[in-house]
Amino acid sequence: MDGGDISRRGLLGGFFLDAAKPEIDYDSVTARVRAGWDTSAPNDELMRALEPVAPVLAEAARAAPGDRILDVGAGTGNVALACSAAGAAVDACDLSPRMVMAGLERTGQAIRWSQGDAAILPYDDEAFDTVVSSFGAAMAPRARRTARELARVLRPGGRLVLTAWAPASFPGELDRERAEVDPLPEGVRLPCDWGRPEIAHQRLSPHFDDLEMQLHTAGLRFESAQDCWHALTRPLLLSANHRGELRPRFDALLAAHNEAEEGIELAARFLLVLGRRPD
Repeated sequence: MDGGDISRRGLLGGFFLDAAKPEIDYDSVTARVRAGWDTSAPNDELMRALEPVAPVLAEAARAAPGDRILDVGAGTGNVALACSAAGAAVDACDLSPRMVMAGLERTGQAIRWSQGDAAILPYDDEAFDTVVSSFGAAMAPRARRTARELARVLRPGGRLVLTAWAPASFPGELDRERAEVDPLPEGVRLPCDWGRPEIAHQRLSPHFDDLEMQLHTAGLRFESAQDCWHALTRPLLLSANHRGELRPRFDALLAAHNEAEEGIELAARFLLVLGRRPD
């Protein structure tokens, strides 16, 4: 057998190995995220807890009259309303149709709403001056495609502002505990991976310049442990068995992180990422 035969066999062997490699099941994760937020909408407990983050993003976005801003994964409009109050014209989108309806009911005509996936945004190229996302884009399983989409809808020189929970925060640790009892499909990364500066930089640097990473703390407040449990786990669509497995882990995390004598107060660290689409 000559070298050419060996080379051809090696190439064919590599082809069949690649062909046999299973595809990452992103679609099932996206469908489950959508169904989870549809089921838990409007999740008032969580939206109220996240309200203190909204002015941080609006300030980082430098929202001002004349700006056109897109809020991705907008929930019921915390950040969209904060940007609108500064005079910006704001569009908001969310993966969940029920969250979009709840957002419309809350904001009225002040915000223009659309249903859409962060990885396939329903907007034209270069349509916005600024794109913001308060933990929403981080839930999209196709992280690299999402990064491209955030850049695509920005005008040249446009500004990116997004947040993700730090892995050592209460929500980040809950991500990992959930994955222990109900694993994600192979190859799908945890949402809190966006909260690692090196990973956020790796995903965004092909599309954005002047990347800046800042660690902030959000004080998440809930009236009770049960309110906190419902707010953070209802969107997960866990089975009864998985909920039973997760609850003692959740309670242990809560005991370690709760800073209030009455009720729940969590000092949750998050990464604020700033970037600029190249001119």
